[in-house]
Amino acid sequence: MKTTPIPLRRDIILDGKWCAAMLKELESLYEGDIVINGQPEHPEDYEWFYTADGDEIGIAKHRLTEQERRLLALFFTPAERRREPESEEERAWKRWMATGDPAALARLAAPYCRFIHFTASRPIANKEEFADAVRGLFSSPVAIVWEQDRRGLIVEAKQKRTTEPPSLADMAEALAADFYTAIHLLIGPIRSVDERLYESFLLEKECFSAARRFWPKRTVYEWEDVIPLPLFEEGAVSEKARRTLSFLDGFDEEEVRAMETFLQCNLNVSMAAKKLYMHRNSLQYRIDKWTEQTGVDIKRFKGAAAVYLAILHRRRS
Repeated sequence: MKTTPIPLRRDIILDGKWCAAMLKELESLYEGDIVINGQPEHPEDYEWFYTADGDEIGIAKHRLTEQERRLLALFFTPAERRREPESEEERAWKRWMATGDPAALARLAAPYCRFIHFTASRPIANKEEFADAVRGLFSSPVAIVWEQDRRGLIVEAKQKRTTEPPSLADMAEALAADFYTAIHLLIGPIRSVDERLYESFLLEKECFSAARRFWPKRTVYEWEDVIPLPLFEEGAVSEKARRTLSFLDGFDEEEVRAMETFLQCNLNVSMAAKKLYMHRNSLQYRIDKWTEQTGVDIKRFKGAAAVYLAILHRRRS
């Protein structure tokens, strides 16, 4: 039996993870007997490992010595059983998350989506059970895309904009109990699946990271929670602040003035309508449309505060 010693190359190990160069080296060493993110004809004949970034590595069992297995287990997560193959939709989202290429989502039918970012305090060993538990908490199908062993994205496909978000508090509590780990979640607004979606996705990731630093003991963050956070960063009007508060860019001055008047009237629709010389029902219709288009519920304190900050930022710009 031919075996190949695995070289320990410290120069290509970065922050405890093996970079792409090491995967390429493994491909060269086990040429013909290694599968990376692929489907062999007989998967049971392979030893399976997972990288911290979620890549799946299969190496033919007959090519591995016990010493090599132990060595690989130091840097990768050995799999007791192979995880279920990703769906076509999940693979599409994973490619899109890595590249931002809109073509990766070309075959997806839903015109809208909502991202729910999640992270766990320790790696999730059984991703299939975790995914099953998550899907059981939603009334409609969702895609679950892993970025690392403890971090990923839940994607809700939407045929239309709706204002009712899922109950994330119950979800975080249920997952924490089932998997013995603290789960942090950020629910983003419903967004159009278009060329601007990737920028919004990256912004949500940044805001999620900021929220966990700002409120480390909280487990659930809503979009209204994180909107003001960039203002507390060094150089208050940062580029991130500009992007986070830019959700009013699609509204003209008259619409912004109506929102501002509603806020100045302490969220009293009748009083604001009177000041705007507008019928109460017309103003109520506008309020509902604002909430639908921005994903920010202006009738709640957190949403009202976020919109007011955005208006002040717009006035300053």
